[in-house]
Amino acid sequence: MPSPFEFSPVKLVYGGEALGFHTGHTIFAPLVLPGERALVEEVRRQKGVIHARPLRILQPSPERIEPQCPYFSRCGGCQYQHLSPDAQLGIKTEILRETLRRLGQVKWDDPITTHSGPAWNYRNQAQLKIGKLQDGALALGFFEAESNRLVSIDACPILSPRLNALLSVLRTQPWITDLATGTELELLADDRDEKVMLTLTGSWLEDEVEALAGKLLAELDGVSTVAIARDESLKIFGEPYLTYRVGEFPYRVGPTAFFQSARYLLPEFVTSVTADMSGAVALDLYAGVGLFTLPLSKRFEQVMAVEVAPQATANLAANARTVPGRKVRAIAGTTFDYLRRSAQMDPDLVVLDPPRAGVGTETLQLLLALRPKRLHYVSCSPPTLARDLGFLLKHGYQLDSLELFDFFPQTYHIESIARLTRIGQERA
Repeated sequence: MPSPFEFSPVKLVYGGEALGFHTGHTIFAPLVLPGERALVEEVRRQKGVIHARPLRILQPSPERIEPQCPYFSRCGGCQYQHLSPDAQLGIKTEILRETLRRLGQVKWDDPITTHSGPAWNYRNQAQLKIGKLQDGALALGFFEAESNRLVSIDACPILSPRLNALLSVLRTQPWITDLATGTELELLADDRDEKVMLTLTGSWLEDEVEALAGKLLAELDGVSTVAIARDESLKIFGEPYLTYRVGEFPYRVGPTAFFQSARYLLPEFVTSVTADMSGAVALDLYAGVGLFTLPLSKRFEQVMAVEVAPQATANLAANARTVPGRKVRAIAGTTFDYLRRSAQMDPDLVVLDPPRAGVGTETLQLLLALRPKRLHYVSCSPPTLARDLGFLLKHGYQLDSLELFDFFPQTYHIESIARLTRIGQERA
């Protein structure tokens, strides 16, 4: 077993770890800050890179603060509670800038506009695990970092008050026994933090499902929808969907459909993506339930919204029908297949909001064939954003602005918006 060693990192990197060097090796370790001296021990070694865990902070950074959550460092949900929110925002800004330069050769020296909100109780969504602790007791909580060991949680300070109230009830008897056959519990609260859609995944028997759903709806304050997933089936009880309002637009969100979970910043985020633009045609690619589609319909004569996830496509179609005049067309399918069939589109604006994997070269090549005047790229992954921006900047586009939304304080996650204009096209 390798002996513990002293480690002093030089910077934080995307993913939440600190990077430094020791005896010719690159070291990654969580929960240590740049400039600190820490005693760490090796956990694993991959291609000469050592991943370590801290044993003791020998000399703390002046920026280190006391974490607010008692589960921090055990629960894998947060990485930055030992930093102030302002310090977190500054570090994330530099991580975004450096990642674009290192992975995409995208040199951006202009300011990155940052947006932040309350650092606690901001999440309107949670995916809780159901399982047993080492002593065999049933529990509700989150996994430890990089493991499937369950940490039982009394309350989570980044969840909304409504979700914490439900957690406090569901983790106790008799509820935890009722949930024992489950593996996961997902909660989504509406914009007012009043109604909650509850989705369970597990192996309940057919005759147990309706009774469990009825009990959850009748006895849990705020629960308006219960969905229970077993194998390939999904049964929905109560209201068929949750209505979530962002600005002037109400959105239908059904069980298992993705929806943004940072309740305080969401209206500002939608405005940043969609405002100050107008024209004949806009494409909303990777549209989800239509978060950007509906605001775009106020500014463009026609909006084409494309989404492939079955959970979201029905919601997208229903939300599109709320726009009068058939201005919005909801298309179920992949962005790649849609672009392959749309060579003569000539859109004024394309909004891209891909999952963590990004868009990718093949799809971007099809997109470039449309010669869109402007692109708004919404990203939840700086590495794939860097790759895709690097490609676009080599193929006729210029980067006009970058914005960072700190949707998830206390964590390493970064949401950003890159605005691009086709070279030769007058900027808005």
